[in-house]
Amino acid sequence: MIKYFFLLIGIWFISSCSEGDPIEPPIDPPGPGNPISAIATPEFVFGFQGESRYSYCPSVLQQEDGSIHMFFCGNPNNLIMVDNIYHIKINPDGTKTGAKSVLQPGVSGSWDDHHTCDPSVIAGDFTWDGVTYKYAMFFLGNMYGVYYNEIGVAFSNKLDTDSWVKYPEQIVKKTWSTPGDQSVGGSGKAWGVGQPSVVSLDGKGKVLLTYTVGDIGGTRIVWSEADFSNMDNYTITSPQTIVQSGLKAIDNQSADYTCNADFAINKEADKIIMIRPVQPHPTDYPAYLNTSLEIDYMNLSDFMNQTGSWKPIYRIIPEDTGYPRNHNAALLRDNLGYLQDWEKPTFYFTVSKAAPDVQPSGNNHAEWTYHIWKSQIVKE
Repeated sequence: MIKYFFLLIGIWFISSCSEGDPIEPPIDPPGPGNPISAIATPEFVFGFQGESRYSYCPSVLQQEDGSIHMFFCGNPNNLIMVDNIYHIKINPDGTKTGAKSVLQPGVSGSWDDHHTCDPSVIAGDFTWDGVTYKYAMFFLGNMYGVYYNEIGVAFSNKLDTDSWVKYPEQIVKKTWSTPGDQSVGGSGKAWGVGQPSVVSLDGKGKVLLTYTVGDIGGTRIVWSEADFSNMDNYTITSPQTIVQSGLKAIDNQSADYTCNADFAINKEADKIIMIRPVQPHPTDYPAYLNTSLEIDYMNLSDFMNQTGSWKPIYRIIPEDTGYPRNHNAALLRDNLGYLQDWEKPTFYFTVSKAAPDVQPSGNNHAEWTYHIWKSQIVKE
């Protein structure tokens, strides 16, 4: 869902979070006064330009023929913030298919009848009710009348399908057992669970599932091993908070924490790679979006053993992109969530304008400037 990030008594609150013509050349490119030294010049990928609509939070899968399937969060109607998950295919020559909504909120009264967002798509073998599916899409869902989010999954045998088949229930529920929202003091409410990022562990149904938690205990990313080979009897291990050692905040000195990150792995190199927002937020509008992102790595074996420390690859800042807000990013991965050239990853990220160019009203909201760009780490 639209990520309104408010840091309030140590908890992140993130509230609600078509077909289209070929995209015109990018708008607002980085200025010539901001040389790029460690990333390639950012390129515009997609945005609902000229409309009061947002596109953000991509999940990006590269195919053997060089084409790319990108899933992202968007709103179908101008000025109305209701999240759908969209798909476009980017061909090797750069042409794109029209954006189409492929996953929508459920029927009234269902656990996800308000928003569906934050896709993470992988390949494997997933059997449910006698049917085996090739692809699984993990997503955040939210229902009317409550503040919290939960995580679901949907299936398909084609990446460019017009719609995905939803599993009817949440696979990860809120962390508290009482009905309704959880109070975190004052008028604050807990955010719940969401922002899944999933990689395959066996090329079939076993996965590494990571996601954000926001509750009375604070904000963190947790991970579980899960087996979705048989959806009639799937398993998920108890979540563990990921190692946060080595992560630095915006001052590059203070310890940072994690939320809203995307992950990829390289088994041969024993590496896990993460792209994450750098805290804290700025104070001007939109104060719920980060200015900078960072790509970090550590040994996959250390990650799974709750040891080790993250090391930075690169921090993406406004001077790199030409935008004051850079957020909701993804790593370009293969269909299993693997990253071959892990030291020079390609990454997709969302940009936004900031005050005074945008204001929280009508068709001036920052959300209408959420567009998706991409770049790649390069060696100097």
